[in-house]
Amino acid sequence: MNKFNTYKVCFVCTGNACRSPFAECVTKALLDKEGMKEIETFSLGTLDWGKNPRDTVMVEMARRMGYSLLGTTTHMTHESLMDADCIIVFEGHHRNAITKELDYNHWDRVGLFNKMAFNIDEPVEDPHWQSAAVYERVAHHIEEGCKRLVEQWKRTLVRD
Repeated sequence: MNKFNTYKVCFVCTGNACRSPFAECVTKALLDKEGMKEIETFSLGTLDWGKNPRDTVMVEMARRMGYSLLGTTTHMTHESLMDADCIIVFEGHHRNAITKELDYNHWDRVGLFNKMAFNIDEPVEDPHWQSAAVYERVAHHIEEGCKRLVEQWKRTLVRD
């Protein structure tokens, strides 16, 4: 990436109601705090279930942690995935769904959240329809991972 381009990061989970939009809002806040305007984030879901509100428990968790989780669910398309320089998934089946949409020469854009942030090859648990304790654990895990990703991008991406 040169200093004149925007680097676009897309977070993808199943329904785009919990994990991916939470990671998007956390990362946006962290990038804004760092003044890293050359990186943009957005989120998508592999499941096409229309435009629905975000998961209410995750919205409340985000609010309590100081983030604003807004918007409605968005399904991934070939075009939206092609707009991303980096696609971060939370489970292996998300990668599988994405590779059905992208040409083979773009598969290198896709990475597992835990692998990229923590160097562990494991999925991030889906809190949807689980206890508040699971939501809290997952939210704090995603927040820490986003902090690590932003630190990596500070070291590796050219800044103005």
